[in-house]
Amino acid sequence: MAFHEDLLSLAKPVWEAMLAHPFLTATAAGQVTESSFKTWLAQDYLYVRETVPFLGVLLAKAPPALRAPLSEAIGTLNRELDLFRRQAEELGVVLEGLEMAPTCHAYTQFMLATAYSRPFAAGFTVLYGLEKAYLDSWMQVKTNQQGSSPYQAFIDNWTSQAFQDYVAWLGHTLDELVQQQDRVELERLFLLTARYEYLFWQMAWNQEGWPV
Repeated sequence: MAFHEDLLSLAKPVWEAMLAHPFLTATAAGQVTESSFKTWLAQDYLYVRETVPFLGVLLAKAPPALRAPLSEAIGTLNRELDLFRRQAEELGVVLEGLEMAPTCHAYTQFMLATAYSRPFAAGFTVLYGLEKAYLDSWMQVKTNQQGSSPYQAFIDNWTSQAFQDYVAWLGHTLDELVQQQDRVELERLFLLTARYEYLFWQMAWNQEGWPV
């Protein structure tokens, strides 16, 4: 198997738990509570906002051939932030002055620390993991969707053909980047990314906040 397929096989138990998470199931069924979805929207807005500098660090370390597609990815994230702002206004979610929940804070710190302190391939592995998780999660929602959804703009955004093509490109590019001696470290980082993705849905479902 290709390396990106090896990663998915390694993380299969976590991946299956993520795709079966009640937040995704309820969203597909049109039964997710408004408060849970608003928690997700607010926290994912903050997460995407921090993914911009994450990609910026990767861009600074990238081989010349990968600079253009990573630059385009930053532009895509900025358009996603606009989508969040529009949807937040429609749903009455205030984005100014938000505080990250514990899971969102930990995940973004892990993401940024990896990009800053580890080689390019390590950060790129995290990037593939987080984007593949979102593609598969929202495809799970769309596949099982029952009727129209007030959150259709988000569902369509992360199931579009353009996003599918981007995630496929990330996987194949990662296959070309990986060196045999890097595999154990990259596997560890991918598994951590998968676990954080599961926890992100759990955070939204439980409307997580700081206990004190």
